[in-house]
Amino acid sequence: MRIQPVNLNTYTPKYKQPLRETVKPYAYDTVKFTASRIPELTSTDLYCIKALNPPPEKTGDKRDLDRWAQEQYYDKSNINLYYSKFPQDNVDRIYRLDVWKENLKNNLYENNPSLALLVLDSITSPLSPNNHAQPPIYNTKVFYKTIDYMMKNPMPNKQSFQPTFRKIYENTLRHYVLTGDTTVGKLDTTWVKIPSKRNDEENFRTNLNKLKILSNQGWCTKATHAQTYLEDYDYYIYIQKGQPKLFIKTQDGEIKKIQCGADSSKISYKYVNEIKECIEKEDLKTDRNEKRMIADGINTEKRVKALKNKLADDIKSNNQEVIFNELGIATKRNENGALIISHYTQPDEGFTYKDLGIDENMLMKNVEEIEGYADFIRSNATYLDDLKKIGKDANFMYSKIKSLNNLEYIGGLANFMFTINLTSLPKLSYVGEKIAVDNSNITEIPLLEKST
Repeated sequence: MRIQPVNLNTYTPKYKQPLRETVKPYAYDTVKFTASRIPELTSTDLYCIKALNPPPEKTGDKRDLDRWAQEQYYDKSNINLYYSKFPQDNVDRIYRLDVWKENLKNNLYENNPSLALLVLDSITSPLSPNNHAQPPIYNTKVFYKTIDYMMKNPMPNKQSFQPTFRKIYENTLRHYVLTGDTTVGKLDTTWVKIPSKRNDEENFRTNLNKLKILSNQGWCTKATHAQTYLEDYDYYIYIQKGQPKLFIKTQDGEIKKIQCGADSSKISYKYVNEIKECIEKEDLKTDRNEKRMIADGINTEKRVKALKNKLADDIKSNNQEVIFNELGIATKRNENGALIISHYTQPDEGFTYKDLGIDENMLMKNVEEIEGYADFIRSNATYLDDLKKIGKDANFMYSKIKSLNNLEYIGGLANFMFTINLTSLPKLSYVGEKIAVDNSNITEIPLLEKST
């Protein structure tokens, strides 16, 4: 079957209204009885059963599974499910989803409904009304190269189809944009310059597409402000093992902004040398702010190395008290032998516990109380089920926390905004000031003694 690729520069979604109606498949089926052999389940059918858990009665006959997958596809393809609370994100989000839907419907839906459903689930699963995530840009060549690769290379048992597909597809798409090669599995480490419209008007649409593809999910150039910024600014993007790590935004050779990950106020110590080499090679002009940020990055790198050497044995054995005390957090034991710590935050503005090789879930094991404030905004902790009390303000905004099953008390402000992995606070009974759960997925909070 010949596939007609969609031109991303000229494609216009078919639907203008925010509400869409979809017709369920098989609404007007005609029953036909034929004597034919029941087709066997394919590898993608088996992936679909494992990943999406259809009802048992739908998994014995491929025809039943196909019918179920097509019904699920129609449910999941309802665009209304994916609108963001941030209106500026919806232009790219809905446009890209329309392109994916069109291509999957035309090319996979009839012949391989399980695969169509798996792919649609893969590209939509990160999307939430509460985040800025974007689906990847569709490219026909890269899509079928990715599918072919996954069918020929069975995944390990611990991996699931959806995140694996999305990761391989996006890595291959970045490699294709950088090199023109669709080979799967190539992970580039390189700097790439994307010139502004002022400096390359003829290729502006191509460069705009490249900027969106090569941008980190935490950057507004992934979608929202890409066109506005690329009108006037050149971008240098550093790709490491296929992943966008930082950019340098310039105008007339003068640096206007350096951003590592989603943080625009710090230069990660991990990339200081790469940044310095790029500045020297491209003869970029720096001001006091950039020079200070680079100097801070160099000093941070020295401190990380020193701490890792000093705490090597304690990190290996998870000697919590030594680690906490070395990082300025006082410790003591309660009558049950559980840990009480004075406060909690990352060891430095420039690096995290993870950078020191510390597993925060283990570091916080058996910690029942935090006497002062607790800041988990940059934390990699996911399960804090031993924690019962936080004496002052608690900041879980944007955290990765999935479980706080025994937390009963927060003495000050409780900020749970944008905590998309946490759904309940089953034992929280007291908050000293205000509790904020806006743009979070928390649906279960018991009646609090005090909450304003």
